[in-house]
Amino acid sequence: MGYGVTSFPDSATTKQVLHAQIEEQQALLKEAESLAQMGSWKWTEINEQLHWSDGLYKIFDKNPDELITWSSFLENVLPADVQLMSDYLNDVKTNENGCVIYYRTQKNEGIRYFSLNSKPHTAFDTDIIGAVVDITHHMENQQRLEDSKLLQSRIIRELDENEKRYRTLFERSIDPIFLLNKSMDFISVNESFLKLLGYPEVNESAVSLQTIFSSMAEYELFTNTIERDGQIREFEGALVSRSGEIKYCLLNCVFISDPVEANCCYQGIIHDLTLRKQAESEMLVAERLALTGKIARTIAHEVRNPLTNINLALDQLMEELPGTNASAKLFGDIIGRNANRIEELMGEMLNTSRSKQLNLELTQVDDLLTETIKMAQDRINLNQIKLIVNRGDGLPRLLVDRSKIEIAFLNIIINAIEAMTPGEGVLNINAAHHGDQLTIDIADNGIGISPSDIKRVFDPFFTGKQTGIGLGLTSAKNILHSHNAQVEVTSNVGIGTVFHIQFKLSN
Repeated sequence: MGYGVTSFPDSATTKQVLHAQIEEQQALLKEAESLAQMGSWKWTEINEQLHWSDGLYKIFDKNPDELITWSSFLENVLPADVQLMSDYLNDVKTNENGCVIYYRTQKNEGIRYFSLNSKPHTAFDTDIIGAVVDITHHMENQQRLEDSKLLQSRIIRELDENEKRYRTLFERSIDPIFLLNKSMDFISVNESFLKLLGYPEVNESAVSLQTIFSSMAEYELFTNTIERDGQIREFEGALVSRSGEIKYCLLNCVFISDPVEANCCYQGIIHDLTLRKQAESEMLVAERLALTGKIARTIAHEVRNPLTNINLALDQLMEELPGTNASAKLFGDIIGRNANRIEELMGEMLNTSRSKQLNLELTQVDDLLTETIKMAQDRINLNQIKLIVNRGDGLPRLLVDRSKIEIAFLNIIINAIEAMTPGEGVLNINAAHHGDQLTIDIADNGIGISPSDIKRVFDPFFTGKQTGIGLGLTSAKNILHSHNAQVEVTSNVGIGTVFHIQFKLSN
């Protein structure tokens, strides 16, 4: 039985293999150092000499033949970090687990950032080994990130400040402001909007854009225009409050686009023209009354003198004619009655248009209504009118000329009675106190007033009745106007009419 002989590689072959492996590992290490932007070194305290890897020479653009010492290494370190590096070296000598530090170097006009991780080489000598990683790119990215965060923070802060500023402007604006979505539903309104229309809040169940317009035609014109043009300017329309009060307003609205479609909206602002409209109406009435007064005085002057002559001539004629002449007596009576009627009309015209001296006194509203109703009671009973009177609690006193205000109320009540069918009429009189205003509503279920006539109801000589000369409501308007009271009329043909009277209470 023979034995085989095992062959072993000779020492030369072994060295070649090991050398090849070492070169391969060194090549891999260099490649890894290059990719990771890092290098390693060893420091010997005896001669302060630094032994760098090829990767470290590459990082610092040094010649591999150049002798590097700790002192020469510190030459490129920023002065602010030199002491930090010296302290770090001492810490490493006494800490067998090693230490990490971050430092900076100056290269041309730029700053480079490095991470240095070092530890003692052995537990018995003072040599130190370390690894250096170029983290400049990372730090620059981090700085850009920080700058981006700071910029974002500043933008957010500016947006917050702008939002607060515009929110304050929105909420504290004297003019009502509203936001609508593309479906014309309210998104937000300010306090002035709620105050103008008398709503505690705005939501879909309480109010919509359509509900605040008193006219469907105006609503459709408004929405069609803004959807077509993206804006609407100086749109004059009548809005209706929660309590049914008409507000004459000027609306401006514009479409606000947004990259996010859900954020698109219409922004509008409302200017309340009600007081201006009332002032214009009062001025128009005053001008008409002044014109009526001028006409009345002219007519009175031109008519009364001939009328006096007619009366005198008639008296003389009746004395001369025989008393048995029946025709003369008949025609004389006709002439006399019509002359007296003309005299009465002249007096009514003058009384209606003449500025009246007021005898002001504090008067209970209950007493005013009671006395006025007493004066109209016969007419109410005769026409079989159902009377409903609602007096609010705690009605204040008014500083008025009692007799004249009673005449004004009586004229309006008589107008309501004559507009209703006997036996079917219902007369509602409501008095209420709201803040600094006292309101009195006189409503009937009569024939109503057409839209074309409602603006003329207070005009002198305008009347829809076969009898009367159309001065009763003019006189009522003049009396109320002299007391700084407002009166408005709303009516529906075939349903009825409401006279809404407002007295401004003194503080």
